[in-house]
Amino acid sequence: MRYFFAATAAFVLAGCGTMAFTPAEYPLRDGLIQSFPVNGTVAVTNDQSSTAPVIVYSYGGSKLSTNLKAITDVMTAQAQKELQKAGQPAGPGAAKSISLKVNKLLSVYVAFSWKSDIDFEARLGDGQTLRLTAHHASGVLQQDLNGCIAEGVMTLLKDPRVKAYLAAP
Repeated sequence: MRYFFAATAAFVLAGCGTMAFTPAEYPLRDGLIQSFPVNGTVAVTNDQSSTAPVIVYSYGGSKLSTNLKAITDVMTAQAQKELQKAGQPAGPGAAKSISLKVNKLLSVYVAFSWKSDIDFEARLGDGQTLRLTAHHASGVLQQDLNGCIAEGVMTLLKDPRVKAYLAAP
């Protein structure tokens, strides 16, 4: 009986704690970002160097952890990919750059679903630094977090300041 209680306690405690979350691209369907003109080539880079663990979800003893650099890596790759899909070459303008830096990604449980927020910075090659946020909700936690990164990409590429910068000769 004593072993039964010890085994049960170990099993219950194993459900608690921090688990690793590996951010991944949540694909956006075509047309969610309308096409826009781009003059010159554009490089999207990761400006987040922090690899310190951050909690992106915590509820009822369960936690998911990753780091801001890994989140920004996914956002950077997806932004470059979506830029290739939506950006229409308009001419041979000067080379352009967008440096991304995710500062926060956090999902919270709300009545059988999850809602997340992402806060990030986009530093444009002309010197502008934009502070942007995006929100997402889903019935699946992993999709909520990854979908929020994708929402951030949509927010970035729909921003009129980003579009004006990319369209400039």
